[in-house]
Amino acid sequence: MSANETGQAGSLSKIEGIKRESRGLRGPIAAELGQATPSFSEEAVQLLKHHGTYQQDNRDTRTDRKKAGLDKDYSFMLRTKFPGGRLTAEQHLVCDELATRYGQDDLRVTSRQCFQLHGVVKTNLRPLIHDLNHYANITSLGACGDVVRNVIACPVSDIDPKFADADADLGRLAQQISDYFLPRTRGYFDLWINDEKVAVNEDGSVHFPEDTVVKGEEDPIYGDSYLPRKFKIALAPDFDNSVDVYTNDIAIVAVTEDGRVTGYEIAVGGGLGFTHRKEATYPRLATPLALVRGDEVIPIVEAIVKVQRDFGDRTNRRHARMKYLIDDLGLDVFRARVFEYAGRDYPPPRGITPTAQPDYLGWATQRQPGLNYVGLWIENGRIRDFPGSFQFKSGLRRIVEQFKPDLRLTPHHNVILANIRDEDVSRVQTLLDAYRIPTDKGISTLRRMEMACPALPTCGLALAEAERFLPSVVADLERDGHGDAEIVLRMSGCPNNCSRPISAELGVIGCGSGLYNIYTGGEYNGTRLGQAFLERVHTAEVSGVLSALLAAWKEDRDSGERFGDWSFRVGIEGLKEKVQLAANR
Repeated sequence: MSANETGQAGSLSKIEGIKRESRGLRGPIAAELGQATPSFSEEAVQLLKHHGTYQQDNRDTRTDRKKAGLDKDYSFMLRTKFPGGRLTAEQHLVCDELATRYGQDDLRVTSRQCFQLHGVVKTNLRPLIHDLNHYANITSLGACGDVVRNVIACPVSDIDPKFADADADLGRLAQQISDYFLPRTRGYFDLWINDEKVAVNEDGSVHFPEDTVVKGEEDPIYGDSYLPRKFKIALAPDFDNSVDVYTNDIAIVAVTEDGRVTGYEIAVGGGLGFTHRKEATYPRLATPLALVRGDEVIPIVEAIVKVQRDFGDRTNRRHARMKYLIDDLGLDVFRARVFEYAGRDYPPPRGITPTAQPDYLGWATQRQPGLNYVGLWIENGRIRDFPGSFQFKSGLRRIVEQFKPDLRLTPHHNVILANIRDEDVSRVQTLLDAYRIPTDKGISTLRRMEMACPALPTCGLALAEAERFLPSVVADLERDGHGDAEIVLRMSGCPNNCSRPISAELGVIGCGSGLYNIYTGGEYNGTRLGQAFLERVHTAEVSGVLSALLAAWKEDRDSGERFGDWSFRVGIEGLKEKVQLAANR
């Protein structure tokens, strides 16, 4: 559908043309895979995102390499798709092995329940995607790009006792939704999996003797231009918002009565990304739209996706997420279009909101007799061996090899080991201790709910540090006596908010080199966004500001009042006064 047909002014963005002419996301990828260069063209880079990979470079070395007359130090990040965060022991072992063989010897758990493999050079990209598919049945198709991304869900909905009466396996539903919205192009198979169409050169590069596809397959959901922007879906029950459900384009909340699921509330228009000092861009939580039965979930989701496909802004990518379409049209008009596409009306929503945000760390008894699960804290989701400290990678591999547990990746970028027999609990814990892997023990309360995005040195969007900076900030806060603070603390290197800091109780967002904006007042259960408290705080001052805030909260809060509720009640000006008083003492 053209811009004129959608009522949009202006010409289509350049990326729209790239997608439309891509022959089913193929573009020049095949030809460029065979070229002896470390990088791809801009056209190929945009299409590669739909195949699950981003072209990056080491920003730590950019300046020195430029002075030396060298090109950028290119590498690729590959992202898997694990709907609901679920993978088997065998799949984890393959990912672990391939991260060593083709990447930088670590795995990164994301806030959307996937693995990211970093440091992949161009010649290793096809072997990595090929082997993930061949040996582990793991796809990266649609893990990035302008399609429905990995569908996330509460990681323990099929094993935790509190879900037993609800009879709602949200992970299984996430898989069904993911399968339904997977792009149908054969381009992914032809490029990365089909060994009959490729010749491998001695240097590891590849050559495709034939690339004769003139036009890609017509996708029943996405057409030939896919969606205007990325599209995120999450599922949660009304008693557990561990997925931050309202930060997604579509939020699906299982509504329970007397412990049983009676329907699913559909909310729309969530999305946290914005651009600093651009008021036309903003974060937004999803708005309730309708209440549906279980068999109506996929049909209404399809209708919503198609409305965004046909009416979302394809002229300005900063204005292309569905949240802007909803606000431009108004919710009533948007709802009417969704119902028109669905071919029916649905009952109004009830305004149900989840009540908690558990982290699932530590041991718990499963609903299945004789089995247990354990939530492991992974510092910023980075599964690697840290010298003299956490041995996440080797420890997890040892345990998974020996006991074959299923794994669950959590939206707090931690790992759950599931289906551990009663008789193996003590042996697993012994190995966790030996490899220094924390559960709910061995870390401070403050660390349990902290989270940072990768940011520098590889993310091209990062304005400041995050993963490499947050650990020192937390250590400073612990030294100031705040290790006991039960608070949701998150940091991102830019306002794209991958680690969801603006929906946290206390968020830190990079706004420039060594500079951060600090946000307060978010709701613990993810139902209220934070507000800007201080802007352009220098790296050296971040810990002091956060420590002063936590000290004021402890001194001034009502009994049991959480930091997010307290800071929202006090207000921005009140907080500034309290922090200034603390600084003058």
